[in-house]
Amino acid sequence: MTPIEIFLLMLEAQGGRMTGKTLIQKRAYFLNEILKLDLNFRPHYYGPYCPDLDDAIGRAKVLGFVQEHTTGFGLDMGTGFEVRRFDYALTPDGKVVVEGLKRRYLAEWNRLAATLRTIAEADKNDYVCLSLAAKTFYILSASKAPLTVRDVVAEAERIGWRVSEDDVGRAAELLVRLGLITRGAA
Repeated sequence: MTPIEIFLLMLEAQGGRMTGKTLIQKRAYFLNEILKLDLNFRPHYYGPYCPDLDDAIGRAKVLGFVQEHTTGFGLDMGTGFEVRRFDYALTPDGKVVVEGLKRRYLAEWNRLAATLRTIAEADKNDYVCLSLAAKTFYILSASKAPLTVRDVVAEAERIGWRVSEDDVGRAAELLVRLGLITRGAA
C-alpha cells in the first residue's frame, strides 16, 4: 500500500476523521511497526515522523479526498509561532476511493482497522503520551542492546527530544498495553 492509501484507510478506520497531524503520524508509526507497512520514519520534533505520509496527506487534500479544518490556539510565547491543529475528514469522493481500497486490500484493511482500534483504545486519544511512547519505542528499536530508563532519556536528549524518566515510565505503560514491550523492559 502507498502512503496515501494507508492514510485514507486510517481515516476510514477512525470513523472517517482524525484530529491532528501528530496523532496521525504517531498512530501511523505504530501501525508501521506492528504491521510492517514499509513507511520510513525519522526523528522529528514530536517523535518519529514520515515525510511520505505528510506528503500523502497534502495530496489527499489537493485531490479532494479529504477536507482539512484548521483550529488556531494563538501564539506560542516561547517561539512566537502560531499554534494550530489540522483535522482531516473524508469527503464524499474520498469515501468512494476508500470503498475501492477496502475491496482491493481486504485482508490488509481488516488488519489495519483492527490494529488501529487497538492503538486507539490503548492511547485513549492522548497524543502527548502517544508521542512519548513513539519516541521511547523508536529509541528502544534502534538500540542493539537493552537500555535503562536513563539510557532512553540520554538518547532522546542526543536526538533533540525532551523526555524525562517519568515520561519514559508513562510511555512504557502504553507500550505494554500495545504489546510492544513487556513490563519492566523500558
